[in-house]
Amino acid sequence: MRWTKNAAQIGCHVAASLLLLIATGVYAQQGGQPVRAVSPTPPSEIAPPPSPEDHAYAVVLDAAHGGNNLGARLQAGTDGSDLDEKTFTLNLANRLSAQLRARFISVTLTRTADVDISGDARAESMNHAHAAACLSLHATTAGNGVHLFTSSLPPSAAPAELRDFVPWQTAQSNFITQSLRLESEVKTALAREQIPVLLGRATLMPLESATCPAIAVEIAPLNASTPATDPKYQQQIVDALVAALTHWSTDWRMQP
Repeated sequence: MRWTKNAAQIGCHVAASLLLLIATGVYAQQGGQPVRAVSPTPPSEIAPPPSPEDHAYAVVLDAAHGGNNLGARLQAGTDGSDLDEKTFTLNLANRLSAQLRARFISVTLTRTADVDISGDARAESMNHAHAAACLSLHATTAGNGVHLFTSSLPPSAAPAELRDFVPWQTAQSNFITQSLRLESEVKTALAREQIPVLLGRATLMPLESATCPAIAVEIAPLNASTPATDPKYQQQIVDALVAALTHWSTDWRMQP
């Protein structure tokens, strides 16, 4: 009986101690006010880190040049006036963006004003958007139709598990195959509008550092009588790009 009584007393002391610990854990005195202790989030309720597949379909439009970087001088009208490439590309980006957003496609513009942005900053915007398609918009007075360029980098030969570790200057090497397929989509859409297309490879920022399917789209005059600034011609190009990017949204996840 003595052992049982002592055990009971010990049990009471233990129970009292546990209640005190619980009370201390639930309420803490901070500045004289009781504060509810916050329980840690159960492991089952902690959200996993996002994967690339979780990102919605997004497009980045990069209007080339800006600020003191005027770009090419384009014929703006029959009066012989000129238009800077920097203004042309920004107007085109805004026009294309409006039509894509009307189709509920997420769009990021690397610039929205007349400012000069470095190639690295443009690439950072592309990569931050986790884009499925990145278009760098240019214009020229040379040649005819639309010139499409992909990076001249070779496709990465590294194993898939190592492809996240690549130099900044060659990040596009992981996306060359997808970029070529995006280029093919755009070429097909332009051909439907009966616009001549020239394909090429080039070393061009921000494409080299873009971690997304990326192409440069350079607008040249349609012919000797139709400059790049012709409104009807521009609308044909915008319609073709919208069609290509809309179609690309249905199969970009399946690209290797």
